[in-house]
Amino acid sequence: MTESDTSIDPDGTDAEEAPSVGAGESQVVTTFKSTGSVVPDADVKVTIGPQFLELFSNQLYTSPNKTFEELISNSWDAGATDVRIGLPDDLSDSDSAIWVLDNGESMDIEGFKRLWSVATSEKSARVDAPRPQIGKFGIGKLATYLLAHQLTYVCRASDGAIRVVSMDYRWIGGDKPNALHIDPVPLPVREVTEQDVRDVISKIHGGSDIWGEIQALGAPPDWSSSDEYGGQEISPPDPRGTWTLAIMTSLKDEGRRIKSGILKRMLRTSLPLGSTFSIHFNGTQLESSKIEIEKMESWTLGPDFPIKRFSLDRRGDEDNEELELSPSDEGYPHLVIPELGVATGSLSLYKEPISQGKSNILESSNGFFVNILGRVINPDDPYFGLSNLNHAAWARFRATVRIDGLNDSVSINREGLLEGRSLDIVRGLLKAMFNHARSVYDAASKANWPDAGDILTEAWGTVPFEPLKSAIEQGISSGELPSFVTKLDDEPTDAQRSSWGGVTSHSDVVRDVKFTPRGVDEPVVEYDLESREVIVNESHPFVREYGDSHELKLLLRDQAMADLLTSAYMTQLGVDHATTQQVELYRDQLLRLLARLRRRTGFQIAELLDQAASHKKDKALEVILGDALEALGFIVERLGGSDNPEGVAVAPLSPKRTSQTASYSFTYDAKSSAKKKVKTGNVGTGGLVRHREDHKADHTLVVGPGFEDGALQKECKTQLITPMTAADLGRLIIATTQRGQLDLDKLRGVFKLYDPAEVAKFVDEFLADSAAAPSLSYAEIFDALEEIGFDSPDMLTSPVIAKTIRDRNGSAFPTKQDVAKVLQGMQILTPHLIRVQGDNVFLGARPDKFRQALLAQVAQLPEKFKKTGAA
Repeated sequence: MTESDTSIDPDGTDAEEAPSVGAGESQVVTTFKSTGSVVPDADVKVTIGPQFLELFSNQLYTSPNKTFEELISNSWDAGATDVRIGLPDDLSDSDSAIWVLDNGESMDIEGFKRLWSVATSEKSARVDAPRPQIGKFGIGKLATYLLAHQLTYVCRASDGAIRVVSMDYRWIGGDKPNALHIDPVPLPVREVTEQDVRDVISKIHGGSDIWGEIQALGAPPDWSSSDEYGGQEISPPDPRGTWTLAIMTSLKDEGRRIKSGILKRMLRTSLPLGSTFSIHFNGTQLESSKIEIEKMESWTLGPDFPIKRFSLDRRGDEDNEELELSPSDEGYPHLVIPELGVATGSLSLYKEPISQGKSNILESSNGFFVNILGRVINPDDPYFGLSNLNHAAWARFRATVRIDGLNDSVSINREGLLEGRSLDIVRGLLKAMFNHARSVYDAASKANWPDAGDILTEAWGTVPFEPLKSAIEQGISSGELPSFVTKLDDEPTDAQRSSWGGVTSHSDVVRDVKFTPRGVDEPVVEYDLESREVIVNESHPFVREYGDSHELKLLLRDQAMADLLTSAYMTQLGVDHATTQQVELYRDQLLRLLARLRRRTGFQIAELLDQAASHKKDKALEVILGDALEALGFIVERLGGSDNPEGVAVAPLSPKRTSQTASYSFTYDAKSSAKKKVKTGNVGTGGLVRHREDHKADHTLVVGPGFEDGALQKECKTQLITPMTAADLGRLIIATTQRGQLDLDKLRGVFKLYDPAEVAKFVDEFLADSAAAPSLSYAEIFDALEEIGFDSPDMLTSPVIAKTIRDRNGSAFPTKQDVAKVLQGMQILTPHLIRVQGDNVFLGARPDKFRQALLAQVAQLPEKFKKTGAA
């Protein structure tokens, strides 16, 4: 028989016919059909259209776990003091069943009829209700439609009788699945004995224990707990000997997706656990969420509450209406809020963060928790719709407030509040609470920061490292390390977890700060979790440019520490990982940009030349072109603007004879092109000639990524303009860094060439000749510096260095001019580690540090230049 068969009576009697399911029906429902006896004339009529079910159940709740809140809320409204839940380990089994048992009022026949009167509820109107009622819409039972096809209620009412009603949602609709209304579905009520119940529930997973759970109902909780929501303690209702067992069978996919861990966490967080209400989950009693972290400060809503008035949170409304709170201690501490009535609860500020699932608490516990009639309505939104609360205090802040006057604003799914004045009032009060806690936290933090004198002597204290310690602890607990931690794997490794296990104080968080090459593409600073060291990346362009001297390295160290702790602080604020990474990426790109803008090495100049030449605009190439010519040894006057070349360069050569002028000058212009080749018409040879004549220069140089063949060469030859590619100019710069300043007199020969191909050939031959000439290696320079000996920044002279080298090799080479040339090349590589003025050489570090810095630069030689004759 298929599920579409509807000819069988659900209980097998001659009573009014109702559809049945047959295949897919659980043993619980099947067995109850033939157990006990049908109560005459007691059928429960259910009139629910299938579309109604879809719209008001399947679309109503955000997750299958939320349906349990409805079942437990029904138990609360029924006056239960003890609720017991059964959830099998394997929900995929076809015979799996989920059950909820409580010792509330239970239901007789009239109670069953009220239960299935959908969208009507008498709870809120009851004057004899054992507690303030949570339910008011009459649709809570339909939450089970998400989880299972079948729902069976087994109830022992106050008259002592045990009755059973089973509902199969597949009975609804039948052959009219799109109908808004259908004929009433009769649900027979059966009366059974205790032994009948024991026999049937024995077929459920863990069913053998259910009867024991029924017998144990009403036992007082074995723990005591103070209610942080405050209010008047409600005495538990007198035991009646009644109970209700709700069994869900033939589970749907949603029901099989329930996670026991998430469900238990939700029950602890959002439901009214306390000394008058307990929940057992698979035989274990749940305890309310506990936070075992010491409080910095706490306040109770009552006479001593520090907030006396607050402004409504009206978004976009400039009229900040203020309301005044009326504190009272009558009966119990509370505040009276205008228009909403009594508010109870507490506000706490903890010494350490309580957010993001730290190991010493049960779940994320910071934020606002608003309780209405004993039930927290916003456990998934700790911000309660407020924004701009990112602050270090937020991770330590917890406000638990009960305002029963908000019940009229509860949304139909009881997961939030309807927008309106009441919600504006509550949000305004919550914001005032947070602002007060934030001011207390800020005052305490400011008092703990070291003063300027301590910072200068490196006695930082513990406060700056607290965000780092907190961020690491959160990362280890959650399995997702912060982005600034050196990653060995996607999750913390065993070695990292083990290493961090020894951290007991803030002073042990950072053992050392080290400068270590990590790769040119890696960030400036990282935290090594295993060694607990802060690593400053020597390979980063910013560090290469600014880390030449001891003093500059100290500055870099402090900046790196500040960057690292800022990232940790963002994590502590609750900024998500993706946003933190975006900020870190922006900061890294900015540092790389500053390295290029401020202090350029020869390698960077060559690399930038190549990149800027292919830029859409000439400006980038104009700037770097002047730097490149200066690196070659020319004296550059930067001009630019209308009717001017980019600049004028002069070769500072000494005359060979008194009657001669050795120096020469040239105007230069930059022509970039995103298409890699400059068109003839874009060169503007007429304007270049005019620039040369206006500035009385000897030659004209134009630099671009490449040039079109054909007409350009003819025009350049006619106008005496030398076209050079950025790559060829870059090769000259690389050669300068390795061999010292090139012979600018010989280089003048390039200005007699007007074809880019001939210019490239000239550069090849020029570099080959330079390489063939006697040369002085970096190693010889460093050996001489170490032999001369000095332990700190100092000034030497090129004649002294040259003599030291000659004495070592026993020859007439090198001269002081040879040494000066090599030192000038070194200056291009490390411009702030060495400065050459005439015979004087200013060194900013010891020889070993100088060598390390220089080798680090050489290691960064752009790949495309390694194949040139200058390599």
